[in-house]
Amino acid sequence: MKFSRLVLVFEEMEKKSSRLAITHDVSEVFKTCSPKEAKRVTRLMEGIIAPPHEGIELGMADKLAMRAIEIVSGKSGKEVAATYRKKGDLGDAAEELLAQRRQHALAKSELSVEKVYDNFYKIAASGGGGSQDHKVKLLAELLSNAEPNEAKIIIRFVTGSLRLGAGESTIIDALSESRSGSKELSDEIERAFNLTSDLGAVAELLFEKGMQAVSAIKPKPFNPIKPALAERLESAQAIIEKIGGGGGSEGGAAGGVRGCSVEGKFDGFRLAVHKKGSRVEFYSRRQERVTHMFPDLAEAFKKQVAADEIICEGEAIGFNDATGTFLPFQDTMQRKRKHGVAEKAEEIPLKLVLFELLYFDGVDYTQKPYRERREKLLKLVKNAGGKGNRIDVAPAVIAKTAAQLQRFFDESVSTGLEGIVAKDLEAEYTAGARKFAWIKLKKSYSEKLADTVDVVVIGYYYGKGKRTEFGLGGLLTAVYDDKHQRFRSVAKIGTGLSEAQMTEFASTLGKIAVKKKPDDVDSVMEPDVWVKPRVVIEVNADEITRSPIHVAAAEKGKGGKGVDETNIGAGGGEGEAEGLALRFPRLVRLRDDKAAEQATTERELIKLFELQRKSRGQSSE
Repeated sequence: MKFSRLVLVFEEMEKKSSRLAITHDVSEVFKTCSPKEAKRVTRLMEGIIAPPHEGIELGMADKLAMRAIEIVSGKSGKEVAATYRKKGDLGDAAEELLAQRRQHALAKSELSVEKVYDNFYKIAASGGGGSQDHKVKLLAELLSNAEPNEAKIIIRFVTGSLRLGAGESTIIDALSESRSGSKELSDEIERAFNLTSDLGAVAELLFEKGMQAVSAIKPKPFNPIKPALAERLESAQAIIEKIGGGGGSEGGAAGGVRGCSVEGKFDGFRLAVHKKGSRVEFYSRRQERVTHMFPDLAEAFKKQVAADEIICEGEAIGFNDATGTFLPFQDTMQRKRKHGVAEKAEEIPLKLVLFELLYFDGVDYTQKPYRERREKLLKLVKNAGGKGNRIDVAPAVIAKTAAQLQRFFDESVSTGLEGIVAKDLEAEYTAGARKFAWIKLKKSYSEKLADTVDVVVIGYYYGKGKRTEFGLGGLLTAVYDDKHQRFRSVAKIGTGLSEAQMTEFASTLGKIAVKKKPDDVDSVMEPDVWVKPRVVIEVNADEITRSPIHVAAAEKGKGGKGVDETNIGAGGGEGEAEGLALRFPRLVRLRDDKAAEQATTERELIKLFELQRKSRGQSSE
């Protein structure tokens, strides 16, 4: 496939906001793809060249990309920098400079999708001495054969600033539409993606062997499974009524009430564990391989878990054997490091508490009920519950009444846990989805807001007064609109930042600063510096409140692209957006275990707002 065709579609997608229109455009591209092209096109639309668990990231710095533009355009570094400042977008700068370049390549050849993808892959895989020069050479080769508009897309891709409005769900629908003419295959394609974390490979299989092969996909060791997510409810009683069969709050359970399983909720590293033979690998919730950080747990897992092939999930958390209590997250976080791992393992020993079984010796356990998954997991872990174990199974009880659930919640919190997760005994494992198969109830970080919120930093403010020396005084943050793949402002945060954190944030955010508001960001507030939406932080607040200056959950058509399902926007002046905001937000911690797209969504924020109303006895009107 000619790269020029894909570029034309990308340019159209950047102009459109309608998901239906974008889906149609992507579907038309897929209709002409070979199996290998389907994989490459899928990954390019995702903005990646390999799934996260392969550890191959492009991430080319602006300075290196500018060097390649210099070489091909014949302009000086100062001229390239000046055009970049004028345009505010390095891709736009490349397009303008290459349109007026002084020298044209003598042997220019038309770019194909295969050539562009392969060069991108080589750039990402290049390492060691001289790798920067090699990366620049590979990029310059592409630019020398590119038309100006192709150069724009290439530069935006390598610098991580290509925003197409085509999220994973859009690509999945487009794949289905290209094969069947409708979205009828989307659910099965999504299931296959959630079990492999590799949409490109699923696309290739679909085009090569058809839908039957895609439907036959099952878990496979060392292909991370997207983690299931929990819903929230406001009380033990609400949980029992939702998944426990409606047992009362006091006394025995009503006749026929099955109850639900209730596990402690741990505040550590959520890990997926994959084992085959003697090989053990750990993957983060972002599907990144992190085995090197936990060599002690890997050895313990081999000794304690009786399985040749297994995929399970658990939480790694610091533990004090003497007191029988778990350590705070801040202590556990010290184990996340590349250097000095052995020394820190001695200082802060971890316990891996398993809570889910997804695959065992050829059998897909994601399709089995939770009751069966837990029974098998308990049998596989040697001496589960024994003192001194490095590998254990999460303690759980069957609660048939709200009183029983509340009692276990109180006991869990008293040992240092952050709450509980209730699970439907008959539910399958819902990979990659947030459903009421799991419901979490956490101890409040404040008496007013029932849960913390994970937000994405979209900009920052310079420090003033005593904070001037740190280069940063506050953060502008957003929640994620997963339907339209946008980040929508929700809070300005200046409280909870220590001096060390302000310095660290100034350094980290300075590396992803951009000249103008990113195209996938909605905000009427203007920070001193915009940044690419990459960094996730956990925030506590007094409450969620209506706001005329933040656009999260604003009514559609006001303040950006709103969610169709809600009517939160309810007032403000003509043309004003009234969305939701966090009142008195305070930084809790950095969440570098989460990608920006795994932050709290706009829909979740609305649900939290409704839970807040219920807890206060307010109506939703």
